[in-house]
Amino acid sequence: MQSLRHRLRHWTGRADAFAPEPGLEAIYRDLFLRELKLLGEEDRFFPTGGAANYSLLYLILRIGADFRPTSVLDVGAGQSSLLWAMLQRRGLVGEVLTLENDPDWGERIAAQVTHEVLVTPLASRTVGKREVTTYDWSAARAGRRFDVVLCDGPRGTPRHSRGGVLAMLDDLPHDFALILDDAERDGEQDTVGAIHARLQADRVDYGVGVVRAAKTQVLFAGGRFLPATFL
Repeated sequence: MQSLRHRLRHWTGRADAFAPEPGLEAIYRDLFLRELKLLGEEDRFFPTGGAANYSLLYLILRIGADFRPTSVLDVGAGQSSLLWAMLQRRGLVGEVLTLENDPDWGERIAAQVTHEVLVTPLASRTVGKREVTTYDWSAARAGRRFDVVLCDGPRGTPRHSRGGVLAMLDDLPHDFALILDDAERDGEQDTVGAIHARLQADRVDYGVGVVRAAKTQVLFAGGRFLPATFL
């Protein structure tokens, strides 16, 4: 089984396939603003600090507008939640659920969106035979299936960061997109590798895309979402 790092090096011709390219942030900003204008929307987003950067906002907007997902899990409340809410209001996405662990921050974001913001405290849970500090994924599921999952929470860790998201692979639909933000960091790369290994072990037909600007996003997709890996 090839490691994802080896495969990305083969596909991209780069040994540093996860390294950010800050100079591309301005390009993704222009693309994002262009797509917003086509929708008749104003730029009211603040992609600064630890918030979603322009390449992530661009990915969300294109996936919403081009693929029209029926159910979205937004892990980590923030600018992404506001964008998913706008896309839902425009009728481009169906159900949206935001998952957050900080009650005050969750309340602040919930006041700005119409979809549910589910606040669950972080706890040590076993996911993929590994103990990780993560959300209550069973509460997030509650009988739901998500064709798009965006993971930008909880706060990153040095190793196996945000590894709890592997819980969402237990009942993966044929048509899916899974985005992991901050993939330039070692901890997130552990999780990217674990997702790759799990999908291979489950014999899932999928593709991988990497988007790099001020931060790096890795996108796994299958079924009708597969073309999203080329955005």
